[in-house]
Amino acid sequence: MKKIISYAFMALCLLYTNKNISQTSDEVIITEDLDEVVISIPFNESEKNNIINVTKVSVDLNNPLMFQQISKSIENIPGVSFMTTGPGISKPVIRGLSGNRVVVYNQGVRMENQQWGDEHSMGVSGSGISSIEVIKGPMSILYGSDAIGGVIYTVPEEYTKYDGTKVDLSTAYNSNYQGITTNIGVKGGSNDLKYIIRGNMTDNGNFNTADEEVENTFLEEKDIKVALGYSTKSYESNFRMNMTETIAGIPHEEEHHDEDHEDGDEDDEDHDDHEEEGEAYIETENMILSWENIFNFSDSELNVKLGYSNNILREYGEHEEHEEDHEDGDEDRDDDDHDDHEEHEGAHLDMGLKTTSLDLKYSLPKLENLETIIGATILSQENKNNGEEMLIPDAEKMDIGIFGVWHYHLDNIDFVFGSRYDNREIKVGGDEYEYFGFVNSLGLKTSIGSNSTIRLNLSSGYRAPNLSELFSDGAHHGTSQYQIGSTSLEEEKNTQYDVSYEYRNNENFVLGVDVFYNNISDYIYLSPTGGVIDELAVYNYDQTDSKLFGGEIQLSYQTGIDWLSFDTSIEYLNGETSDGDYLPMIAPLTFRQDFTIDISDNIFELNFLYKSKQDNVSEFESTTDSYFIVNLSGSHKVDMSDNSLNIFWSVNNLLNQEYIDHMSRLKNLGIHEMGRNISVGLNYNF
Repeated sequence: MKKIISYAFMALCLLYTNKNISQTSDEVIITEDLDEVVISIPFNESEKNNIINVTKVSVDLNNPLMFQQISKSIENIPGVSFMTTGPGISKPVIRGLSGNRVVVYNQGVRMENQQWGDEHSMGVSGSGISSIEVIKGPMSILYGSDAIGGVIYTVPEEYTKYDGTKVDLSTAYNSNYQGITTNIGVKGGSNDLKYIIRGNMTDNGNFNTADEEVENTFLEEKDIKVALGYSTKSYESNFRMNMTETIAGIPHEEEHHDEDHEDGDEDDEDHDDHEEEGEAYIETENMILSWENIFNFSDSELNVKLGYSNNILREYGEHEEHEEDHEDGDEDRDDDDHDDHEEHEGAHLDMGLKTTSLDLKYSLPKLENLETIIGATILSQENKNNGEEMLIPDAEKMDIGIFGVWHYHLDNIDFVFGSRYDNREIKVGGDEYEYFGFVNSLGLKTSIGSNSTIRLNLSSGYRAPNLSELFSDGAHHGTSQYQIGSTSLEEEKNTQYDVSYEYRNNENFVLGVDVFYNNISDYIYLSPTGGVIDELAVYNYDQTDSKLFGGEIQLSYQTGIDWLSFDTSIEYLNGETSDGDYLPMIAPLTFRQDFTIDISDNIFELNFLYKSKQDNVSEFESTTDSYFIVNLSGSHKVDMSDNSLNIFWSVNNLLNQEYIDHMSRLKNLGIHEMGRNISVGLNYNF
């Protein structure tokens, strides 16, 4: 697959160099317009008018520093954090819930990339995404099993609105890990037919903390997206294809003992031991195909969406080719260095996951104040093993769900009610396992005066155990664990109460307060046993009732000075089991303060981030101290005839602080976060 992506990317570059470029203007305008329609929730409501609290973040398609990872675009949303393994690997956490509990949509279909694994990335490139919508809380009504924590919905970039062709070229450099990202896109069309072709390549070396380099934390990613759209007044068709390949190093636990840090010894003997043991790394390949068809009738609409994905996950215990490349400081790692990968020799785990899905949604004719949407989802999945070791067995899964959502409008109050039934069937060998869930949701929104809005939401969720939780029985080298599942696990079920208050004063002053309580029955977690198998600590999957509660406060203010505005946010989260023990990976109290200076086409941002000490930890989890970091960034636009050049720069961790974030999977190894990183990016639109 890597050769297909490489050839496609080269073809894209050739297309760019040989295409006659039209000068038709179709600039991407980035705004914070809360009247923009939210598409992750039905009924075509805007972010401001939606009953369900949805946060929509526009992604600056001109800024290569932002779309290197989608986490950079949404990490400032209160209640959203990321479980990280260095700067290249991040998994979303919404109000303390992660993994399968957070559903991610990419290219219009649900991501199925063995997301229960913490040691590999989301598999979603920030390239070719126009906006990201985040829903905090259970959304099983619309998205079925697993969406008990929330939803991250990536909205692909839109087609050009005019005939002709547009080309954009971007590149970004990061000093800390000598990372280079290159992105090129071609979009255009004629009359009712539109197209987009976009390629992205990232090559990052090992990252550096404030005092040392962290070995084996490199990241390589290749991504290509193709879209073809056709639209008339009564019919719309949208076909998208996305292929992504990622190779990411995983630091060895034995390399970062306390003695190593105390001695600061980097002699040849230690290095030779590292070579003999070999580097551990993860290789993932993901292909997504989606085809959406919208039939517009006189007073109703039918949406039919077909999806297919093929995900491959491999874990290796050594990577001598990469080790030599990084030692030599060679930034031109060509395809010949990866020939051995094609044979996939030495992969501890080699798992393939194929998923086919069908989503149906029918918007019935509106009856006075009542809108109704009914729908169904069907998902078929097959897991296969091809490696020398097996963590979970070959399995087949079938999900079927039906739902209905009703929206009722009154003069000063709006109601939304939803109900859904899901059934999951899993086949392993000659055994069958069946799970089902029935969930409901109720929400209302009302205005107090002309400036205040209150939202109340009561939602239930359901999540069937995943294949790893049920059937694991093997070494998971990416997490240095021997995991043992349990077929006696029951479905997780939760109920969340969410109250939000919003005050607006002519859009210059916006205050938002959100408070929630989330009660989870039969919460599934990994429990250490104290045993050892194959020199790895043994963990069992177990269940207990749990609860999470907390809230977020946001304040945005456009000062009396036209060019100065600021944003402030505070978030608090607490998670406990029914026995009074703390849940793992709960983000500490977090405070953010951002100042924005906008003078003509020159924008400067100053960011302050404070995270408090976190000592409310689960068993065998490390505590972390508080920290304070400063970030600085800027963007500048230069008009060049009919084209434009955009210049971006940032300095993250400006003071080069040495700290450990509580959401880092490297914290138990004593590995600090990335030190100062100076980034520069250029974007040129033709």
